[in-house]
Amino acid sequence: MVGIGVLLVVCGVFLLVYGTILFRFALAVAGFVLGFAIGWWLTQSQGTAVQILVGLVAGGIVAATVFLIVRIGLYIAGGLLGAVAALVLLSLFRVENVWVNLALILAGAGLVSFFGRRLGLWLTVGATSLTGAYAAIYGLTQIFPDETGFDADPSARIPFTGPAFAVFVVLLAVGVLAQLQIARVRDRYVNRVGPG
Repeated sequence: MVGIGVLLVVCGVFLLVYGTILFRFALAVAGFVLGFAIGWWLTQSQGTAVQILVGLVAGGIVAATVFLIVRIGLYIAGGLLGAVAALVLLSLFRVENVWVNLALILAGAGLVSFFGRRLGLWLTVGATSLTGAYAAIYGLTQIFPDETGFDADPSARIPFTGPAFAVFVVLLAVGVLAQLQIARVRDRYVNRVGPG
């Protein structure tokens, strides 16, 4: 589980840092995280090996699909933002029915995807930062299951104990602020007017 945890933490950090700069790759990484989490969640009654295999295959399929259809990237980012926001809310409220969880994740993805284009830069920053923070915290729960108390929970939920929630909020805030600053600097140099 440590290897999966490290992979998710690396994906999370990549999304937090490079979300708006390398948008196409960030969407593919975020698609992998989302596909992995949903594949892991849907096979929670199976053994760990099946969960890892299904999670990796689902993550790979979603990542490849998202990478290839980047032309509709803002819709994908909106769907990603809605799906991960639903995963975070499901972690908070603990709905036990797998099909209700899946329906809520799909509803969140569809709703934000449809209305997300109106958010502009905030959509890409929010989608990649929220997914990055989720992936990092989820990866840390896989690396340190005893410390987080999540050893017995095979779902894609993340713990919202005091320290874990504080780390999640800090990662989310740092990701949003860093990406907004990077976008501001990029715009300053890309849209600079020449002398004269």
